[in-house]
Amino acid sequence: MKRQLIGLFFIGAALLSLGWWMNRLMQPEEARTPGVRHDPDSYAEELVVQTYDEQGALKQRLQSRGMRHFEKTGITELQQPVLWHYNQQSPPLQMRAQDGLIRRSEESLHLAGGVVIDRPSGADTAPLHIVTQDLTLHFEDSFATTDGPVRIESDDQWMTATGMEAWLKGPLRLKLLHEVRGYYEFQ
Repeated sequence: MKRQLIGLFFIGAALLSLGWWMNRLMQPEEARTPGVRHDPDSYAEELVVQTYDEQGALKQRLQSRGMRHFEKTGITELQQPVLWHYNQQSPPLQMRAQDGLIRRSEESLHLAGGVVIDRPSGADTAPLHIVTQDLTLHFEDSFATTDGPVRIESDDQWMTATGMEAWLKGPLRLKLLHEVRGYYEFQ
């Protein structure tokens, strides 16, 4: 009788250990390593960063209400970022969003949460107002893209589409990708 009780005890302990081990394997990585914290390595409030081209002309200006940088992941989070992209041939583009994310590995800025792009009118350019949900800007190429819905307005004209590619160097060029609709007056 004692041997049966001892055998049942070992089988029960083995089942409990197996259950605990399986439960631990099913948990996300963060829950398994409670000693690892996800605090930022650096942060800033009211951040302003300016970049210049090879000739020393202002290329971009990034302003953010708050910034948190995580060195391990190479990710920088921005709160309410505003980016001005300067171009010698036309007035600057201003891009605003609720949130921003910079990935060191991609050298890109991902804007999310109601992205608005504005350009005032210039000597040879009409004003421009673009609204989309998200936008990814590749710094080196001055190239922006989105797969989401886009609305473009200029004076009394408008266009809507799903997806857009924008070349910001030189004269601004836009390529609307799918489901393009619009109202345009020829003069």
